[in-house]
Amino acid sequence: MPSEQSVVLVDAADSALTVSWPASSAEGASYELQFRTTADGEATFQTLSSTLKSPQARKKNLKPGTCYEFRVRAAAGDDNGEWITHDSPFATLTTAQEADRMAAPTAEGDGNRAAIVSWDAKDGAAGYELQMRENVGGASWSTVAAKLSNTEVRKKNLDNVAGYQFRVRRADDSEAPFSLASSAVVGPTLGWEMRHLFRELDDGVLLKGTKEISLDDALAGKDIVLLYASAHWCGPCRQFTPQLANWYRSIKAKPEGKKVEVVFLSADHDERSFLQYYETQPWLAVPYDADAREGLMGHIRVSGIPRLCVLDGQTGRILEDNAVGKPMDVNRWKAMASK
Repeated sequence: MPSEQSVVLVDAADSALTVSWPASSAEGASYELQFRTTADGEATFQTLSSTLKSPQARKKNLKPGTCYEFRVRAAAGDDNGEWITHDSPFATLTTAQEADRMAAPTAEGDGNRAAIVSWDAKDGAAGYELQMRENVGGASWSTVAAKLSNTEVRKKNLDNVAGYQFRVRRADDSEAPFSLASSAVVGPTLGWEMRHLFRELDDGVLLKGTKEISLDDALAGKDIVLLYASAHWCGPCRQFTPQLANWYRSIKAKPEGKKVEVVFLSADHDERSFLQYYETQPWLAVPYDADAREGLMGHIRVSGIPRLCVLDGQTGRILEDNAVGKPMDVNRWKAMASK
């Protein structure tokens, strides 16, 4: 395991190595990075760069199947820090290993401080080893699971705001190379604006069918949130709700549906009517006895129902006052949110 002050290997290819090291706390610091091959007894370090601003670099045009050493030091003004290196050499992949390695996994934020990590199946693989690292200077890889049978996993508790990278390899061959690292993904969190909007929510929970779900797990990472004010006693509502439900199921079957959610605000006269009506709905709901129900209806100024108010899921800003009878176009709403 690399020490706290150590150069770490982020990725190895047959002609390149990506390395990282702990960031300097000095303001305006830059880094000098040097490397050398361990082949043929060569002992002289060559400078890759002396003006790096990021604590990570990729050295290209290396020889396949060759071991290299790196060292780095920070510089702030006229002061140079101590050289940081690593215990064991870093090796590029052989040409055969490069041809056999898996493609980089895909990582996408999914709910409160979580991400879905997926990858393409490898022919003949009996399982997969998945590793992750924080996307910060000097962070090393750690194993999430030594043997997964599926090609997708949901990783929770992603707290670092700098994000995380993932890599994968077949689990039945300890010599198999790891894939390229995924792009960094940040576990979504619920913005303070949306949290403030739902501040009167009892215990911070919404309903999801007959179960409860925390506000953070329900809405973190959503781009679009629709507040649906409706009631069973309202004829136009009973006509519109099945149409909205069909749209909801359709959008949820698509990739963009992960970033969209509907929250029901009941205008029924009692909790029993609310529960009977909510049984026909596939989305979330504010509990009938929660102060947030009337608070949210007041916020969007409900004067008649059905009312479908479209919010920017990141800021809580109203994008469309009432989408009932209008095109249900998620891309149009996202474009409005970006302005």
